[in-house]
Amino acid sequence: MNELVNFLEQSFLKQKLKKNCHLLIGVSGGIDSVVLGHALSTLRRLYLFDLTFIYIDHQLHPESKKWAGVVKRLAKKLSTDYIYEKVTIDQDLKLGIEGAARKHRYQAFHKHQKDILVLAQHEDDQLETLLLQLARGAGSKGLSCMPEYHNILKIWRPLLGLSKDLIHGYQQEHKLKFIEDSSNSDNKYDRNYLRNKVIPLIKKRFPQFATTSGRSIKHIADAYNYQNLINSELYQNVLEGTNQLNGLKLKNLSDYDMGNVIRFWLNEHQVLMPSIKVLDQIINQVKKIHSESNIKIKVDQCYICSFNQLLYLVKNNDAPFKKVIWKKQKKMILDNNRMIIVRNNLDQRISLDQLKKNTIEIDQPRNMSAKVKIHPQQPARTLQYIFQQNKIPPWERKNYPVVYLNNKVVLIPGIATDVNYLCKNHEAGLSFEIRII
Repeated sequence: MNELVNFLEQSFLKQKLKKNCHLLIGVSGGIDSVVLGHALSTLRRLYLFDLTFIYIDHQLHPESKKWAGVVKRLAKKLSTDYIYEKVTIDQDLKLGIEGAARKHRYQAFHKHQKDILVLAQHEDDQLETLLLQLARGAGSKGLSCMPEYHNILKIWRPLLGLSKDLIHGYQQEHKLKFIEDSSNSDNKYDRNYLRNKVIPLIKKRFPQFATTSGRSIKHIADAYNYQNLINSELYQNVLEGTNQLNGLKLKNLSDYDMGNVIRFWLNEHQVLMPSIKVLDQIINQVKKIHSESNIKIKVDQCYICSFNQLLYLVKNNDAPFKKVIWKKQKKMILDNNRMIIVRNNLDQRISLDQLKKNTIEIDQPRNMSAKVKIHPQQPARTLQYIFQQNKIPPWERKNYPVVYLNNKVVLIPGIATDVNYLCKNHEAGLSFEIRII
């Protein structure tokens, strides 16, 4: 068996992939993906997995559609299914053209992925990634680079430990046609500059640099994964509810552990990591947290805010939802990712007679001084007081759905109903409940 196919087989067996699994392989038409596609089609005879080629047309090169034809013909020659997917790259200033292309490419992959996505990055690609991460001052997560197999995303990179020379050798042995992308020689792109200028110079002095740096990457990845297990335990210890952090528990951690837990929390919610300066600012404010603290620090497109000694991740979205008039519908979708469900519950029901006689509106609080009588033996309380007593954070109050009957607050979903409008004895009624969607 060819050395490259044997290498591929060992990687396949190591992953213990299920029988008859489906492999979706990204094929650009370049030498690496063409070789991988050909080698996998050879291995398929032994392991009977399903194989599909997918070509992503980024529309960034005038010949991109022509390249799609090359990949399609290869798929037909190898009796393999083929998918053509065209994407439009937006001008994302934060990601840059390379980052934006990568984002759209993976979105297209995910759209068609059934079991495993297979990509053709090899030893030199891993070295390029390491050097890019070093240039950015990345931490252990970034320096871990690309894993051979990503357990959660189900991405398999079987050639990661393989040299470019072996790939060239396989291509020549099988006389495989491939595309030479002229943009690969454009050194204005960071990755091309490293590939064409920096790495050849390093390899001239240190021929085995790609291989030895691969071992270093594995050591860093092992250390990162171990630390991540510790971070996960610490995170669970300070987690409150679904996604809040207990500030009092958090402040008792060392600065190092506190920073790791905050990063873990942000990563769980797919928020870009803050700079060291911003992270230090968060840590310093958490160390001083108390019941009156009002932390508000911008991170990516969110804010880390505090209320009642809890840390919240708040989306930067101040847009109010539009008023909704109830017309006997069972569900009402609001504009702020919330939904009102109307049903016949035992508690907090508004009298059906009241509902029939009056216009019911779901709106944001019109006046925080508006009063609601929530206990028969106590005076009516303002919305402001009720929100405070129920520990509703300030940023949620102004857009919290409130049920109005003829401009009078009769119900705050999930919190309280005015006793003057509650059902009596076995009187028919409905409740208005809030759900996040």
